[in-house]
Amino acid sequence: MSYVSTKEILIRARKEKFVVGAFNAVDYTTIAAIVKAAKEKRSPVIVQTSQKIVQYFGYKILPEMIKSLAQDADVPVAMILDHGTNLGVIENCIKYGWSSVMIDASSYPFEKNIEITKKVVEMAHKRGVSVEGEIGRIGGKEEHVIVEENSTLLTDPEKAVEFQRKTGVDSLAVAIGTKHGLYGGNCELDFNRLGRIMELSDFPIVIHGCSDLPIEDTRRLVSYGPSKMNISTEIKHKYLDSYKSYIGENPDEYEPVKTIRFVENEVKKLVEKFIDIFKSSNKA
Repeated sequence: MSYVSTKEILIRARKEKFVVGAFNAVDYTTIAAIVKAAKEKRSPVIVQTSQKIVQYFGYKILPEMIKSLAQDADVPVAMILDHGTNLGVIENCIKYGWSSVMIDASSYPFEKNIEITKKVVEMAHKRGVSVEGEIGRIGGKEEHVIVEENSTLLTDPEKAVEFQRKTGVDSLAVAIGTKHGLYGGNCELDFNRLGRIMELSDFPIVIHGCSDLPIEDTRRLVSYGPSKMNISTEIKHKYLDSYKSYIGENPDEYEPVKTIRFVENEVKKLVEKFIDIFKSSNKA
């Protein structure tokens, strides 16, 4: 098993009570770091691409890079479009080889969210592509998706079940107090709400905004049994900070491959750390 849809690994994750880490990639170096970490830990993994990254690189090169690395790694690797809000981008990702897409219509009223999400599900499932939806509004900033604190909306557990039933999404992102970006030590999570969602649902639940959480909160989230947790901001910070660090310590070094290897290894170590926290090691 190598290149798979998120559905294949998230159903198993829910059943066996581990979390599959979903890590946002920005280029080949970060993709390689994520996949190599999964190989080292014998863990399934999800490589996420934002709309911005997709529009920068185009629709052909990203899936080819991930498929090639997945084949060499021989562990389950899925690829998902993260926070898809542009239906044209989503359609092209489905067409050109993404194994999974996320449709984020959470800014719309409940019934409109269902309508849009259902259309994407029908389009994706025809090609064997799995779909993640979102209900509630997760705060913070994730590239083009910006939700101010006064606009956040925590997920109604009963509505989450209704939403999945009416749309047919394969996994569902819920809002329980996490946010995109960095927390700076201020974090209030509604674990009771998450517990109720897990109690009522029988499908994979996704938690966004898991970068920079206190370790005790991260471990507690894992204990509730979500199938997928997203790490984006920490990957980006590690990527850029590693470049700055290497160049700062080696100002006369002009061999780019040395810098790239250093950055890749630093990102890889970060992904490995989360794989251990998520309890997905040796689950490949």
